[in-house]
Amino acid sequence: MMKFLKILCVLLLIVGCSRNKIVEDLKIIESLGYDLEDDKIKGSASFHVHYDVPAGAPVKLLTAESETANGIFTMFTQQVPNPIEIGKTRTIVMGEPYAKEGIKDLMDTLVRDPMMGNNATVVISKQEAAEVLNLTMRKPPFYLSDVIEQNITYGNTPQTNIHTVLNQYYGAGQDVYLPVLTIYESEKIMVDGLGIFKGDKLMMLLQDREAFLFKIIKDKNISGTYEFISEQKEKIFLKIMYGKRKVSIKNTHQKPQVKIKLDLFAHIKDYPRSLDLSKKKDVDKLSKKIEKELSTKIEKLLEEFKEEQVDPVGFGDLVSSEKRDWTQDSFNDQYPNLEFEIETKINFLQTGVNG
Repeated sequence: MMKFLKILCVLLLIVGCSRNKIVEDLKIIESLGYDLEDDKIKGSASFHVHYDVPAGAPVKLLTAESETANGIFTMFTQQVPNPIEIGKTRTIVMGEPYAKEGIKDLMDTLVRDPMMGNNATVVISKQEAAEVLNLTMRKPPFYLSDVIEQNITYGNTPQTNIHTVLNQYYGAGQDVYLPVLTIYESEKIMVDGLGIFKGDKLMMLLQDREAFLFKIIKDKNISGTYEFISEQKEKIFLKIMYGKRKVSIKNTHQKPQVKIKLDLFAHIKDYPRSLDLSKKKDVDKLSKKIEKELSTKIEKLLEEFKEEQVDPVGFGDLVSSEKRDWTQDSFNDQYPNLEFEIETKINFLQTGVNG
C-alpha cells in the first residue's frame, strides 16, 4: 500500500509539472485590438508572460497588419516562439474608424472561432485600439476588462459580451450596441457611452447619460447614475439601485404603439436645498421632476433611434413576437411610424418619508 502511494505521488508531481510547463509555454492573450491603417487592418494584442500572473507583471504588445481580421492571428503566430491562446481573451477593442468602416469581417471571424470565449467583451475606442492596449501595459493584469465589468455591474453600461453581440448581429429584429472607451488625463481609461450600429457599421455614439437611459429600458440590471439640471436650474443627482420594467405593444399590423412602464428605486444624492425630504409634499414634488425628466429624455432618445433607422432596443423583435407574417423589411417600413408612451415612477430609498 505504501509503495502504491509513493508511485501515485510521483505521478501527480509529473502531471503537475507537465501541466505547468504546457501552460507557461502558451502566450495567453488578454486583449485584442483592431484599427484601420492605409486600408489594412492593424491588429494588436496584449498578453502576460505567465498564466499565473502576479500583480504588476509585465504585459507584452504584439502588432501586425493584414487584409483580414483572421489573418492577424497568423501574423501574431509568426512573431512568437510559443503557441498563442485566445480562449482566455477578455476584451476586443475596435478603433472608431474601424467600427465605422464595418465589422462584418470581425464578426465572421468570431463566429467561426470556437476557441474564443463567449464572455469576452467587444468595445469601441475613441482613440486607436493599439493606444488603449499600450496604456494597459502599465496597469495591473486584466485592468481593461475589470473597468468594463465594473461599469456593467454598477455604472451605466448595459450587459454585453460576444454571445449577445453575435446574436444581435446575425439575428433579426435588433441592432448591435457596444460600450465606448476613451482615454482621459493621458493615462486613464473610462467607459464613455455606447456605440449603436446599423448592420455592420457604427451609426451613433451615445453619451454616458444617454447610455443610462438606454440601460434602464433595455438591460436586465436596471441600475446606474443620472444627473441633470431642472428647468429651475437646480442640480439633481440620483443613483438607481434597482427597478422593474414592463414593455407592451399593440396595433402591430398598422401603426405599432409601444408602452414602457418603469418602476425605479433610487437613492437621491443631490437635490434642491429648498426641499425638505422629510415632508411628503416635497418628496412628491421632487419625484415628479425626475419622472418628467426621465420620461421626456427616454422618448427623445427613442425618436433619435427612429431618425437614424437603428433599433438597438429590439422593437423589431418585440413586434415579430406578436405578428406571424413579420419580416425585417416590413418592420423597417413600420419603424418610422412607431409611437412611444413612457411612464416612469420613482421611489426614493431612505428619504425619511414612508408611503
